[in-house]
Amino acid sequence: MIEDEHLFEKTNGLGYSSCKPMKHVPAFLLGCIFWSGCVTGNRIDSKPDDPETEKTSMKKDETIILLSGQGRTRLSMVTLSNRFSSAGYQTLHFPYNQTLDSLDEISGQLIEFIRRKVKTSNYHLIGHSLGNVIIRNAFRRDYPDGLGKIVMLAPPNQPADLAKRFKKNLLYRWFTGDSGQKLSEEEFYRDLPVPKVPFGVIAGDKGQSLTFSEPNDAVVTVESTKLEGMADWLLLHHGHTFIMNCKDTFEHCQRFIERASFKALETNERGKGEQVAQPR
Repeated sequence: MIEDEHLFEKTNGLGYSSCKPMKHVPAFLLGCIFWSGCVTGNRIDSKPDDPETEKTSMKKDETIILLSGQGRTRLSMVTLSNRFSSAGYQTLHFPYNQTLDSLDEISGQLIEFIRRKVKTSNYHLIGHSLGNVIIRNAFRRDYPDGLGKIVMLAPPNQPADLAKRFKKNLLYRWFTGDSGQKLSEEEFYRDLPVPKVPFGVIAGDKGQSLTFSEPNDAVVTVESTKLEGMADWLLLHHGHTFIMNCKDTFEHCQRFIERASFKALETNERGKGEQVAQPR
């Protein structure tokens, strides 16, 4: 399995797992990472313990399509992709260029990408940050048959505070393009479609207090990730930037893809699985 070069998984004796920077990363880079909220740790109650889940190399007739966040590349999703591949899923990463293309153009490209690339009967979408806005905007068109479920990781499902703050900044406007401006617009969000298939939201709360006065993941607020119609919602103690690299994030994603719920199955005395709620 290929892990992000700046991260590794570690579990201490108390049962906490975390995604932490490697010790040889330069100090200034660590500062940037900390600012963006990627130095994360999981609470004990957020760690899945699902007796039903077993790793398998059997190929599934299902494809996981991954959409990275603003300014990111496929490398940001490689750990999550590898974990789904190991679980037997086909995986694809949808590439896009928000600097050159408008949000509507990118959404159209996603539809065509699915038509050309997906070879399985069913497919699912997992987006990080802006990737989820692209997924929602694409519902203005018709997705190809076979769309199953959607998992949103740290989605700005309401106008983003940081986008509002920087929307007039020339560098921000150039780099983020039309999509970056849309993230700040109330009118855009009022008309943004809600997915027509089961979707779950995973939010993070390893944030910062310099620009936020409420729980956040250093980029979006916890409350702004919620969306009416979601099948389930889960809060993990991770930051925005690398939430997708943490093992429990993958396990919850897989659980939702399989059962449309983040809730774990506990085996009762008769040996049958029952869903139980995760603490929030």
